[in-house]
Amino acid sequence: MPNVAFYTLGCRLNQAETGLAAADLASHGYTLAPWGAPADLLVINSCAVTSVAAQKTRQAVRAARRRWPAAFLVVIGCGVTVDLEAWEAMEDGPDLIVPNPPPAPLSALLPALLQPGQGLVCIDPGEPQDGFTIPGVGFFGERTRANLKVQDGCDFFCSYCIVPYTRGRARSRDADDVLREAQALLDNGYHELVLSGVNLTTYYNQGMDLAGLLRRLLNLKGDFRIRLSSAEPGPVLERVIDVMAEDQRICRFLHLPLQYGEDSILHSMRRHYCTADYRRLAEMALTRIDGLCLGADVIVGFPGETDASFASCHDFLSSLPFGLLHVFSYSPRPGTVAASLPGRPPSRLVKRRSETLLAVAAAKAEAFAASQIGQAVTVLLESVDSGWSDNYLQVRLEPPAGLPANTLVEVAITAAAGNREVLGRVVSQPASNQAPSRGGKPCP
Repeated sequence: MPNVAFYTLGCRLNQAETGLAAADLASHGYTLAPWGAPADLLVINSCAVTSVAAQKTRQAVRAARRRWPAAFLVVIGCGVTVDLEAWEAMEDGPDLIVPNPPPAPLSALLPALLQPGQGLVCIDPGEPQDGFTIPGVGFFGERTRANLKVQDGCDFFCSYCIVPYTRGRARSRDADDVLREAQALLDNGYHELVLSGVNLTTYYNQGMDLAGLLRRLLNLKGDFRIRLSSAEPGPVLERVIDVMAEDQRICRFLHLPLQYGEDSILHSMRRHYCTADYRRLAEMALTRIDGLCLGADVIVGFPGETDASFASCHDFLSSLPFGLLHVFSYSPRPGTVAASLPGRPPSRLVKRRSETLLAVAAAKAEAFAASQIGQAVTVLLESVDSGWSDNYLQVRLEPPAGLPANTLVEVAITAAAGNREVLGRVVSQPASNQAPSRGGKPCP
């Protein structure tokens, strides 16, 4: 049977969809191979969130075509949803492109014979549906965590963002179908489920919002924990924070997208909150959940950014105890409102401002790691001597406990080792089907 290799660019939602596509092809007789190994079929899951991401996708396609000219090359996802004409004009490009949403599983869209060089075939997208279902169960190789798709699309139309045009309007996966795949993933041995979507906090199905879905997921059988990939500020987030505070199996990590720390730029970005709203939610979460790692994204160099707005942004970021802060330089994306806005700062100034915020991010990460010394945290091992805590610290065991990867253990944090890395010793290994206690208390 043919071999197939996957290459994924972009977000956790793309990773979830790659896992589903891989499982689909494996169930139809394809042999999964790692990217870089010889394969009859190559599938690239594309990204278009920025012009840089779109360029990386095209580079990946050209590199794959040069290295494996005899392979049948498929590109799926966001990158071929908005830039269709560019793909059609591309020389030595893919053999098949499948935009969002795919009208059927990939196995049903492939030709009977995978023969490259017959001309580009463009599949028409499917019809977006709320309450959608997804057949099968995602496959994520030897990884310890699984990305579980629960939502797609977005209605916010932020001025810098192309995603509503690549993914469509917000829609939620059928709750029973989410639970079906979640239980199957746990039965397959994964101990962490990462809920993935474009805009998780808009989830609503069968009368349940995201908080309700979390409560139903917590009723599943198994020794597991749940991590939220990203949660936009909004009213439902208060109920989500309640659930996080109530149950130790929800990871103490809240990625709360900010994008900028000053109100005039947030307004120009068409974000749906102000800095006061953001602060209230962040401080609520930090108060309710001991040891919470608060994460955020920040865009530097957006059109209209001034010395004064940047100073306000810097002060706002400095005032909150972020444990993880991603700093990006603004990249205009054709097709978005912001791409035509005037007042972009010069690149040298953007670089200097970015470096300033990166220094803030590094100091925040180190301070958060240091704050966990003397605490006990739950760690999912990825090797015999390291893994990730529920509050998103990389934990190195000293001494190694001799436990296999994909084991949930309770670890006492003994020292910080720079950035987001800490050292610790195993305190206890949880019994089967019992979640270990988590941090927020002194270690034994």
